[in-house]
Parts: sequence; C-alpha cells; structure tokens
Amino acid sequence: MMYDLVILGGGPGGYGAAEYAARLGLGVALVERDRLGGTCLNRGCVPTKAYLHTAEAVREASAFAPGLPAQFDRAAMLKSKNETVDTLVKGIGLLMKAGKVAVYEGQGTLLNAESPFSVQVMRRDGASETLQGRAVLIATGSEPSRLPLPGCDNPALWTSDDLLGEAGAQPFQSLLIVGGGVIGVEMACVYARLGVAVTVVEAEKRCLPMMDLEISRSAEALLKGLGVTVLTDAHLERIDSDALHGGFTATYRKDNASGSAWAERALMATGRRPVTDGLLGEGVSLAMNRRAIAVDEHFRTSIAGVYAIGDVNGVFQLAHAAHAQGVASVSHFAGVISPINPSLVPSCVYTAPEIASVGLTQEEAKARGLEVVVGKALTTQNARTLIEGLGRGFIKLLFDRPTRKLVGAQLFCGRATDMIGELTVAIENGLTAEALLRPLRPHPTFEESITDAVLSAKFD
Repeated sequence: MMYDLVILGGGPGGYGAAEYAARLGLGVALVERDRLGGTCLNRGCVPTKAYLHTAEAVREASAFAPGLPAQFDRAAMLKSKNETVDTLVKGIGLLMKAGKVAVYEGQGTLLNAESPFSVQVMRRDGASETLQGRAVLIATGSEPSRLPLPGCDNPALWTSDDLLGEAGAQPFQSLLIVGGGVIGVEMACVYARLGVAVTVVEAEKRCLPMMDLEISRSAEALLKGLGVTVLTDAHLERIDSDALHGGFTATYRKDNASGSAWAERALMATGRRPVTDGLLGEGVSLAMNRRAIAVDEHFRTSIAGVYAIGDVNGVFQLAHAAHAQGVASVSHFAGVISPINPSLVPSCVYTAPEIASVGLTQEEAKARGLEVVVGKALTTQNARTLIEGLGRGFIKLLFDRPTRKLVGAQLFCGRATDMIGELTVAIENGLTAEALLRPLRPHPTFEESITDAVLSAKFD
C-alpha cells in the first residue's frame, strides 16, 4: 500500500510525527518492532520518573516513619510503574487509531534509496509485508551502551533496561553505578532513598558534566547528602565478578593510584548508542556521523526524502527533542512552517530538588564572548521549599547585558522541570528582565523564586 510517509520507530519522535502528519492530512504508516512509546515510555523516561516519584514519597514519609525504607516493597513499585506504562501505551494506540495512522508491528527495513520508497516489515512470526512511501522518517531511537573494557560485556551487569524492569524489584543492599550522567544520578537517587548503599564511578571531573558547573556541584552534594559514595575523575579499568563474596568489583584509577569498589549489583549507565541494526537493506547506505545518522538542519539524511530524528541522529538524546524534530521534519516534507523550534531544548534531571536548564550556561556565554548579567535566588526562604523539606536550592538566570533579554536559565529547586517551560517561552520570545517581572506569580509557590532571581540581576 502507498503512503505519504512511512515512519520507522514508535517512540515520542515517531508517534508524535505520525499524529502531526495525520493532522496535516497525510497518509501515514508507523512501524514499531516492540511496543508503542519506544524506550522513553517503556524502558526510559516514564519508568524512571515513576521510580523517582516512589522514592520521593518514601523520603517524605520517612520524616514521620524513620523505618520505612527497610520495610519498602519494591515489587509494589514495579507493579505501579507497569500499570502507568501500560495505560500510556494503550493511550498512544488509541491516538494512532483516532488519527487513522496505520500501525505495523515488526522490524522495518528500507529497501531502496529513491522515492517511492519500499519498506519491508518483518513480523515476529516470520511473515513479512512491504509498504510504499513517498517519504521515510527514521525514528529508531537508541539503546544502552557498554564500555569496551574487561568484564563490561558481562550480561549479569545491568543496564537501565534491566533496572527499570524486573531486576529493579529484586532485593539487593548495595549498587555500583558506572557513569555519573543523568541516568546514573537519577538511579542513585532512587535507590539511595530506598536504603541501598550506592557508589557512583564517573570518569569526568564532575557528575552531570554537560550541565552548568554550579548545577553539577549541587547534584554531587545532593548525592553525598543521601549517603552516596561519589568517585569522580575515576577511570574504570575493569569489572570482575567476585567469586569469593559474590557481587561485582570495579577497579579504577584515580589520582594516579588504583582503587576498587564492591557492590552486590552493578549498573552500566555509560550512555546510549543509536539503533540502526536491520534498518537498511542490501545496497542502501546513509551518511553517518560515527554511529549516528548524519542530518542537516531540516533532519534530512543523505538520501533525498529520508529524514532521521531523535536519538538515532545523535543531535539530542531527549524525548521532547525527538518529538520537536519529528514535527519539524514533517513540516519540511509537507511544505509548512514548523510550529515548534527544535533547537531550543530544555534539559531536566528528576532528582529532589529537581534540575532543569535551558539556553546558555555561564561557561557557554563566556566562550561566546557575551556580556551577561546573572540574577540568582536561593530557595532557602521559599515557603514551598521549606514545607516539602527540599533543602538548599537556587534559580539562576542569565541576561544579555546590552538587550536585557533572557538567554539562559539553570534551576536546582522544587518543580524545576515544570518551571523550565516558562523560561523556555521567555528565551524563545526574547523576553527582557522587565517583561519577566510583569506576571504576578502566586504565593506560596516554587515559582515565586523566578521573580526573586530577576530582581537580583544588577544591570547598573
């Protein structure tokens, strides 16, 4: 059957692009080899946040019931997560049905390199069928990667896929996490709050190295406050199964000396790699940027009529970025203006307090030679922060001095991941400090600290 657009991958980028394309009146086929929702919904963003929500509930309840972590039922956490995921997967299916998007289950393979394109769908039962499309959108996402070091290929070492599945409900008392990025930091928070002894080994000089320096330092202080052992600038050399005591021993090098850390279980949180296996048929090739599919500013690949969005193109490994890129690429194909700017991407880390960032950091502004004014508010006197027992936090806003426009925001505070939307709108629309002061923010809310941060910016 001929479609206007065949989409490979049913994650946030793929199903979002399908829903948008259908609203534009295009005939759309969506091919997914596993479950609708992709990694984000089934093995990533949503399960992680479900676990973090549970862990935060345990933290709050522990203030009144100190013995709670030891009594916590991890199986109940898994059950609650699965119910949430199943509900959302079903909802995506209904969304596709309402938009008249044809959903095919199986591995999609692009068979030729010119329009009309042929895409073979190989189902799990071995049967196959071939779809035709005027254009193809690749949204196959990513999968956990492992370091090419001795012992790291041991299947007994968990990845995030494992920990967010049945493994996460197992009884274990200590956890070694290799990697101090977003996944590593969030999982450390979950299990430390559930009473597990956690050790994080990170090769960079700080956790969350891609974020603002003050954010990284605050995140490390948060982890240490939870009792997590944080080993930064620690270069992993190998991981061994401990035959004598069970568990795993990580050997690393730090400060020109060898060290080791043991734990009952171990998690490889060392990034993700694009999924391209089985994507291209014989004789079909795409320009690559290492393991990622190379794209231009419209997310076009080296084959005219073929687009690639989300984790598979390596631009941003974020679900909302994939969705925005999907909308932008469909808009380009349809010849309309995209309603979303896919280049201004907020980043979120769901610790407690939460972390969120958008636009420039102070380091990036300095590197670009921009003169910025910083407005910063501590949340230690914010009523909601005190009520929820979140401790020290801050909101930091960066303004371009000549224009007084907001160019960056870094938040380490309660509901940071919700408030970052307001600041993304402000940057996108070129709002000045004065414009940010006009809205009356209600009391008592976390959002009041945005006003305090703006007021603290001194332009004179």
